[in-house]
Parts: sequence; C-alpha cells; structure tokens
Amino acid sequence: LGHKGLDFVQNPSHAWDPHVLLGNLAKSSLFDRTKLITLVLLFFGLVLLQPILLCAKVDQMLAQNGGSLENASWVALCVPFWLYALFFGVLLIIGKALFPLLQWIAFVAGVLFLTMKFDNVLPWKYSVVFIPFYFWIFFRAFEARKQKVKANADMEKMVTIEYLEKYVINEKKQDEEGNDIEAQQMHRTYNDLSTEEKDEINEQYIIVHVPPKASAPRETESEENDMEDELERIERSPEYQEAVARHEDADKTFTRIIVPEIPLLVLVIVQLDMGKNWNWGLTFLPLWIALFMQCCGGCYGFCCEASLAHIEVQEEMAEHFEKQKEAKGAQKGEDDEGNSNEKKESDEETGGEAPTKTDEVIAEAEIDLSAEPVAEAPDEAIEAEVSAMGVKAIREELESYGISTTVFVEKSEFVAALMKARKEGKTPIQKKSEDTVDEANEDDDIDIEEDFQMDEDTFHYYQQAEQEADNKATEAQSKAIASFCSIIFQTIIAVLFVVKLNRSYANEDEIVVDGGSSYSAFWILFPIFLIAGIIVCCFLCAICCARDFDKAMSDESGNDANENSNETTDGASPPAESVDTGVPITPMPPPTPADTATIDESVDVVKNTSEITPEAAAPAQTENQTAEVATEEDSDDMNDLD
Repeated sequence: LGHKGLDFVQNPSHAWDPHVLLGNLAKSSLFDRTKLITLVLLFFGLVLLQPILLCAKVDQMLAQNGGSLENASWVALCVPFWLYALFFGVLLIIGKALFPLLQWIAFVAGVLFLTMKFDNVLPWKYSVVFIPFYFWIFFRAFEARKQKVKANADMEKMVTIEYLEKYVINEKKQDEEGNDIEAQQMHRTYNDLSTEEKDEINEQYIIVHVPPKASAPRETESEENDMEDELERIERSPEYQEAVARHEDADKTFTRIIVPEIPLLVLVIVQLDMGKNWNWGLTFLPLWIALFMQCCGGCYGFCCEASLAHIEVQEEMAEHFEKQKEAKGAQKGEDDEGNSNEKKESDEETGGEAPTKTDEVIAEAEIDLSAEPVAEAPDEAIEAEVSAMGVKAIREELESYGISTTVFVEKSEFVAALMKARKEGKTPIQKKSEDTVDEANEDDDIDIEEDFQMDEDTFHYYQQAEQEADNKATEAQSKAIASFCSIIFQTIIAVLFVVKLNRSYANEDEIVVDGGSSYSAFWILFPIFLIAGIIVCCFLCAICCARDFDKAMSDESGNDANENSNETTDGASPPAESVDTGVPITPMPPPTPADTATIDESVDVVKNTSEITPEAAAPAQTENQTAEVATEEDSDDMNDLD
C-alpha cells in the first residue's frame, strides 16, 4: 500500500481531510493528475452508461429511420446493470446481510422478467411478470418492521452510567419482609466490575453517552424529578438519536410502500393488462399524492418546527417561573405563620390576657386625642360662603361629591344641596378613586417584579436553551431544504416520463412513431445528467487547480505576517530576537556619572546639528574647510623645518 495507503487505512478521517487532499494534489505530477482525471471520467461513464443506452434505444425505436439499437435485445442492452447487480450481490454475501440480499435478488429478477417481456420471450401478462416485485415489496416491509421493533427495544434498554451505578450495580437487596439489607461491600462503579459482569450488563442494558447541557434550576428535588432528568438525558444521547432515526426510516419505508408503490403497481397492471386507455397522468396519481405529502412535510419542518422549538423553551421558562412563584408564596405563608406564633408567645409571656373592650376604647380615644381637632364652621358662615360662589363652581363641587345636578334649576337649590353636603362632611370621590387606582398599580408592579426575578443560573440556562433551539431549527430547515430538492428532482423526472408516454403510445399495444416531433428520451434523465456533469466539473477543477494550493497558503501566511508587522510598526517596536552566533555575551558595566554627562552633551550636539538650517550650515561648512586648509599649511611648514 505504501505510506499514503497505510495512512488511508489506519486514519481515513485524516486521509479525507480537504486540506490533506489538496496538498497531495498540489504535490502530484502531471502524469498522476492525468490518471486521476481518467479514473473519475471512467467511473462516471460506467455509472451513466446504462441510462444512456436505454434512452438511445427508446429514441431509435420511436424514430422513423430507426438505428443500430432499434432491434437490439433488451437483455443484452442491460449488460452494465447485470454486472453491477453481480458485484453488489457479492458484497452483500460477504457482509452477511440476508434481508438486503433477498431484496436485491427479487428486484434483479423483476428487471430480468421485464426485459424478457419487452423482447417477447415471455408471453406472460404483466401481473405475472411483476411477481418478483411483489416479493421485493414484502421483504422491504418485513425488514422495516424488524428494524422498528429493534429500535423500540434498544430505546427501552438505554440507561446512563449514573443510573446503572445507582440502581443496578449497587442495588439494595431486601429480605422476605421487604426491609433493606445493608450490604457490607463498598460502593462500586462500572469500572470496578469484572469482564464477565460487564458483558452481562451490556447484554441487558445499553449505556448511553450524554452530552453536557445546562439544566433549569429546581426548587425541590425528588425521585420523580430525578426520573424526568434521566429520561431527558437519555433522549439527548447520540445512541437514542440514532435509534430514533432508525425508527423514522422504518416508518418512511412503510409510508412509501403504502403510498405510492402498491397503488401505482396496481394501476400500471390494470392499464397494461386490461386494455384501459387511461391517461398516464391519472395512472401515476399515487405518485403525485406522495410527492404532495412530502412537500407538506417539508413545509411543516421548515416553517413550524423552528417556531415550536422556541415555544418549548418559552413554555419551560414559564413553568419554571410559576414554580418559583408558588415556592415564594409557600415561603411567605410559612414566615407569616411563624410571625403569628411568635406574637402569640410574646403575648403569653406578658400576661396571657387578651385586650378587653375598655382597652380598645382607650386606644381609640388616644388616637382621637392625638389628632388635631377639627373646628366646625357655623351654618351662617357656610351659607355666606356658598351664596358668594357662582352656579358653575357649585355644580362642579357637587359633581365631585358624586351628587347629580340635573334636577336643580335655581341657584337656591344648588346652595342648599352644597350646604347639606358640606355639613355631612363629604369628600370628592374622584380624588379617592385615583388614589385607589395608583395604589393598585403600585401593588401590581411589585407583584410583577417579585414574580419575574431571574437569577444567574436561570439566565444561563435560558441562553443555552435558546441556542439549542436555534440549532434544532437550523437542522430542521436544512432537512426541509434537502427534502424540497429531492421532491423537485423526482417531480421533474416523473412529469417528463409521463408526458413522453402520453405522446408515444396511442394505446397499450401500439407504439406511435413520432418522427422526432416529441422530445428526446434523454430529457427524461436530464436532472441526473446535470448533477453528474456538475460533480465531474468540480472534480476536474479541484484536480487541475490544486497546483497553487501551497502558494496560496504561503501567500496567506505572508499577508498575516505583513499585517502583524504593520501592527507592530504602528505600536511599540517588539524586542529584537537574539541570534546565537556562538560568541559568549559579556554584560556591559553600568555607565559612570562622567560618561553619562558626556553622552548627554553629545546628544545635545547632535540635536543642535540636526536643527541647523541649510543657510546656517553653509558658513559653518566654509569655516571648517578654512580650518582644514590652515592645518595642512602648518603641517607643511613643520616638514620644511625638519
């Protein structure tokens, strides 16, 4: 196998990694890529060879001039299918898959009988020719039933490791009277069991692996709540989800068998054997019904399941808040009861006698004495004040007291009514009602604030529950989209096939030669050819364009390095990396005060020099040149003296 072949066998996930595949393609030679392209084209050519031959024969049978395949045998034309059937049957035998092998044998036998019927080798009716297809449907239904029962049994056997250790491994034994027998052994875990004990437990139970999830905080813990948590944890495990998927696949198989396979098979046999000149669109009515049901299911999954996921979270949170409110009410009742008991105990300690009627009268008297005395105005003063008021003011005051003024006509009647109301000590009703409403609103606000208090644990649980609801909705929508694509694919092929049948067959026995007026049979399988062409183009682009993969990766790393360097330049410069030259590094001694002063003077000189303008620098340069010339002349004179 080689190094790469061994890696593919030992670690297939690493071998199928897109980056690894593109890296291998980028490093491959032109000859290797040519071989790979040839293998891809050969594979898709073999897969599409059978439908191409069938469409070509149908077109030549319906054409006026015919062709080389017009008189070809249907059995010989299906040689690619027979080879594929033999190869797949051998794989099923090696895998010891009994029911899939029986299904495949029945299906291949039905295709063989049908081709022999087309070649006029078998004079049987179609009801007899389709007998292998009856067995094929029966075997599928039997396997689906078996798979459904197996999935239900597996779901009933699933337990968590905590439940297993608590109720199975460390189960409390009881005597004849039903009393628990205390075991003298220590608490054992699943890892403490022997191999024989583990095998025995694994035969009776299926241990599931539960992914972590935030749980809603509970006010009370009981055995019933623990059991609910256990069931919820099992439902979240991948083993339970896999069993549910198998159960759903079995249900889908039953649904496909009931609608449309059995009704469609019956209608086709009636159309062909009994000479019914029906429209083929009506014959395929069960198929249209099945596609419509699938479309409705996809719409439900796309539109409703997303909303239901969030509604479940909201209902669970509302139930949690209701339980929290009930717990607070119960706690408040207990506190009130405790306060009343304490008050009774204190009263008993003071003397144990209840307050008498005289004490209550004295208390009321003290309250009345503590209040400010209200002086009553004389009748003459009230009459003078009311008489000085206008009719409009009197009417408004009477209405504020709740007294109707519709029966009063003269001012004297208004004055008498207002004087009577003031003597009775009435107060405005509107102000009192407004105060009552305000107090009720304040009480409601307090109740709402008390009811909807969310602690930190509840908030984190709500966030994670919403995130899981979003993931569930996204998964449901993706499945719905895939279902829509499959429905569109099947509908296009079925419609093209039915229209072709209606145009090519006037009745069940006569083939109408259209002479090219109808569309080609290749258009029936156009969706298959289109998808296969797109896949082939993607493979070819990936194989041919993979040579720049390493360069693209290096360019990306270079761009990242440039961005990092730009960020470093904008900010503080990073410390330089030390280079190991092999020479030992001697630490420098700290500078002395004199050296520090000299360095500062040199720095000042450099700064002053850099600040000199070009106009000021020119005379300084001329003076330096003159000094150099004078120095050279002095040196020449000294040489002459020597």
